[in-house]
Amino acid sequence: MLAIRPKDTQLRDTQQTVSLEKDGVEIELHGCAVSRRGVFGYWALVVCTAGLAYVASVWYPGMYARLAMRPTQLAQASYIRVQQGDKQLALERVTASPSDGSFESGFGESKERVECNFTNKTELRAFSFRHHCFVFCPTFNAFFAVSQWKDAAWTRGTATQVSGLSNNVVAQRMRVFGKCNIDIQEKSYLQLLWEEALNPLYVFQVASIAIWCVEEYYYYSAAIFVISLASIGSTLVSTKHTARRVRAMANYVCAVRVLRSNVWSDMESSELVPGDVVDLAEPGLDVVPCDMVLLEGNCIVDESMLTGESVPESKVSVVSGDHVLESIDVAAHTFDPAVSRYIVFAGTRIIRARKARSSYPGFSSNSAQPFRATAMVLRTGFCTTKGTLVRSILFPHATKFRFYRDAMRFVWCLAGIACIGFIVNTINLHRLGVSPGEMAIKALDLITVAVPPALPASMSIGMVFAARRLRKAGIFCISPSRINVASKVAVVVFDKTGTLTEEGMDVLGVQTVSQTLREFDELQTEPWGLENTSTMQYPGEDAKVGGRGLSVDVALATCHSLSIVDGTLVGDPLEIKMVEFSGWSIDERNTTSDPHETPTITACPPQSSHQAIRVIMRCFEFAPELRRSSVVTSDLNGRQLAAYVKGAPEVIRDLCHPESVPKNYDTILNTHTQGGYRVISLAGRMLDIDAAQLLNRKSIECDLVFLGFLVFENRLKPATASVLCELRDAKIRTIMCTGDNPLTAVSVAQECSLIAPGTTVFVSHLKQPALCSSDGNMFVPLTSVEWKESTGQSIELDPVTLIPKSTDPHNACKTELNRPYCLAITGAAFAYLERHAQGTPAWKHMLMRGAVFARMSPEQKAALVDHLQQL
Repeated sequence: MLAIRPKDTQLRDTQQTVSLEKDGVEIELHGCAVSRRGVFGYWALVVCTAGLAYVASVWYPGMYARLAMRPTQLAQASYIRVQQGDKQLALERVTASPSDGSFESGFGESKERVECNFTNKTELRAFSFRHHCFVFCPTFNAFFAVSQWKDAAWTRGTATQVSGLSNNVVAQRMRVFGKCNIDIQEKSYLQLLWEEALNPLYVFQVASIAIWCVEEYYYYSAAIFVISLASIGSTLVSTKHTARRVRAMANYVCAVRVLRSNVWSDMESSELVPGDVVDLAEPGLDVVPCDMVLLEGNCIVDESMLTGESVPESKVSVVSGDHVLESIDVAAHTFDPAVSRYIVFAGTRIIRARKARSSYPGFSSNSAQPFRATAMVLRTGFCTTKGTLVRSILFPHATKFRFYRDAMRFVWCLAGIACIGFIVNTINLHRLGVSPGEMAIKALDLITVAVPPALPASMSIGMVFAARRLRKAGIFCISPSRINVASKVAVVVFDKTGTLTEEGMDVLGVQTVSQTLREFDELQTEPWGLENTSTMQYPGEDAKVGGRGLSVDVALATCHSLSIVDGTLVGDPLEIKMVEFSGWSIDERNTTSDPHETPTITACPPQSSHQAIRVIMRCFEFAPELRRSSVVTSDLNGRQLAAYVKGAPEVIRDLCHPESVPKNYDTILNTHTQGGYRVISLAGRMLDIDAAQLLNRKSIECDLVFLGFLVFENRLKPATASVLCELRDAKIRTIMCTGDNPLTAVSVAQECSLIAPGTTVFVSHLKQPALCSSDGNMFVPLTSVEWKESTGQSIELDPVTLIPKSTDPHNACKTELNRPYCLAITGAAFAYLERHAQGTPAWKHMLMRGAVFARMSPEQKAALVDHLQQL
């Protein structure tokens, strides 16, 4: 998201501040105009200094702007000087394109949008910086990023009208947004050579060679020259090759069918603009060319190119009344999970697009009502999620490394010594009566000896060879200079499932509940007999909504969001394993005689079972913030309705009827998790037929009846232990960050030696938060987090100092207190301490001691990495 605010009243006409939050920088935009007198003076200075002024302006970009430009209002600026603090980042030309008055747009932040009307203007003024395009808004006398543009109709919840965009609107939007592709301009070899040759070290090297040639050191000069030339050549070839690979990866153009001016036509995807309506079900459209919201039909997509997750995602169309278009924040890097299920992102592969009855016209006025999977373009080019990813590769976050700082200190130290030698040598030569010319050559020669002239060449050659070795391993680096700091990596954070452990899990079994003893039965490793685990009716419950009629095998067969593509189950591998274990088969059936209607997912029991076929009527997919998913099922007649829920054991327990929860719930759960198994709780409830369709998710997922535990075994990858051992030998710290149960994560960490043998593990437990103190004690929030030993020993950590102490003074074991220890932090405790204790010694101690971070959401995982980088 890009937030823009003007400067104070005196300066807001000539400059403004822009916060590029996703790029991690805040920049200032200064309006500039060309000064003829300044340009003449600059080039005169270049000529008088034999080009040295030009070289200096390359090293210090702000020099040219200060000499050749004059400040002016943003509305009349021909150039924009982009500045971060006192450092100039770029000088961008402002372009003007004609406006026919058809472009009315909303600019600004999603919560407080700004309506800018360009109907009274004859031109649109814009400039581009790091593939961010900015358009001038005359109403507020400021530039706004086109990524913040949102059609006024969208804010009212209205998509593009059924006739599509008109040609005039398309032409205007094309001038503003440009082509719908991520086209990276590739620098020529001459440009790369010029930029490399003007590197300060190479300029120093050229000066050194000139001095040596004057002193007739021809062979040494020639050797240094050849080495430098080879170094520059290798760097150019490597950079050019990598740039081509990135450009080929980013740029994608395909044929699409688009509705414009009431006519469907085929064209290239590069001609798309925001607001265009596209048919995703057209043959040949395999990869989505831009970010779009699904209007009709549904589809299954593979988003692994963007997220790295191999699990396909199901996308559904917008339903009137969902307020999806109003809630979409087009300026955000990505969308809220509640909105993402309606969005197909650029770069994702379409596995299946299913058509629905369309409200958009057919190919002729006499054609019947067509069936399509239509979507409306939201963002194009670098404004898309894929474009943001590519831009982060091209312009990575500025990172300060000690290596560079120490290297520059070393060079400046040598330069200081050389300057002292230069002064002393000049004085001595003057006393000896040496001519001024000879004196200058001898003194300058001393500088070339003090600062090694072959240093840049040797470093460049080393980086080239390193880049080649990385490229053979499939790792590409567009900034070879960063390879030097690879050895400075101090911490590596791993996910668990699919990274340290195998991608898929095998079902170990199901542990159901005894209906009479309120305790768990033995673990069942086979699905036979699960159909007889219907739960009993609890006292005081309405017969319509009680527990009678629920069955564990139905929960296993229906509580999922799987789809069927070409006869194969597609979706979460864990859910596929669950269905396979149940022995039921999943099928798609049409509930009406219309072949174009979207079929429903049905679960068919084995022939030996007495259970009827179940139909999945509604599906609430897994939500990371809720840590659960659910479905509403019925029989084929729609008479017997039930809801089934699965999710994290600690979450499901709070949603269940207390009388249905076994007495040994915690004991059995700890037994499984400490054994390294992943545990998922199953629960359900019967629903009233008349009220089921009116209930929302929150109303369905409550007053549940606990059904049992589904236990998975997660095997380590063969290479996990050896890789972690290699990192440990290299003194690189390893951390596990997962969404799984903390005890399961600790067990896996101990199995793969991420936690060294003999190390005591303390797990965080968040109590009722203590947010404030009457005396202002900043350590009060820390007492809300308890740190208990993972195996139940009578030791814990002091919540403030995080030092082990005994909970039983009479049986205090000094051996246990003196053993090395580490921490396992849950997502709830992490979020609480991040909000209330960040910056305290305990917070830093937690980050340094933390070996396992469990029940972490994707946002918390990213935040953890940021906090570790700040240590």
